[in-house]
Amino acid sequence: MTGIGFYRDEALPFFELKLCQEYGVAYKKHAHEEYSLGLVVAGGSSFWCEGGHEDIAPQTMLLLPPGCMHACKPVESGCWNYRMLFVAADWVQALAAERPGTIWTQPILKTVSPRAVQRLERRLQRLQGTETPLAKEAVLIDLFDGLQQGDKKMWLQRPGEERPRLKQVKEYLQNHFAAKVTLEELGAVSGLNKFHLLRLFKKAFKIPPHMYQMVLRINFAKRELGKRKEPAEVAQEAGFYDQSHFSKTFKSYTGITPEKYQKGS
Repeated sequence: MTGIGFYRDEALPFFELKLCQEYGVAYKKHAHEEYSLGLVVAGGSSFWCEGGHEDIAPQTMLLLPPGCMHACKPVESGCWNYRMLFVAADWVQALAAERPGTIWTQPILKTVSPRAVQRLERRLQRLQGTETPLAKEAVLIDLFDGLQQGDKKMWLQRPGEERPRLKQVKEYLQNHFAAKVTLEELGAVSGLNKFHLLRLFKKAFKIPPHMYQMVLRINFAKRELGKRKEPAEVAQEAGFYDQSHFSKTFKSYTGITPEKYQKGS
């Protein structure tokens, strides 16, 4: 059976599990507000992450910190089967504060053994099961504790300290993501020539400001759909000019329509 589905537990709102077994689904450059733990079970993809490319094969695990810009596209015509677990940043950071070691600030990409794949699959299946919230949160803690052990492939270096003016631009877009922001407006906010600003932004974050604004809109929409709001209402609040545009754009980033995302499948 093919398709894309999302699993959530109302008692544990800080995690979401995406299950994908689909043909030819690709995703535009985007970033998540959560920590993202992925496992490729079958098939593979060309993976772009903050300016670098690498092919991902089965038995690949990846961990992306919040705000890590990435995109992926299947490299074959066959079925692409993967799992992606999203866990709220504050939950992961609170756990890390109670554990030795450091919090993940860089993308991690590595090939894991068949045994490790089976172990991770069992944990993800338990998150979808009928166990109590206590048991499921224990599974999550055990999972992230395990990630702190063993060697890791630190793939790609995260950007250094953001330039203050570019940081101002990002913060302005975060506060006005639903508005019709112009490049002239961003230039006035940052004090930079708008053409120079565009070049600097793309160089620093690998996407232009309008794409970053769209990522913010999609992440907002996911949160609001999770609150059971009507898709038409969410579309308007997120700044889309109509529900059709919202639905088409949302699917290009998530692989699924807003209505199906809200239902979980």
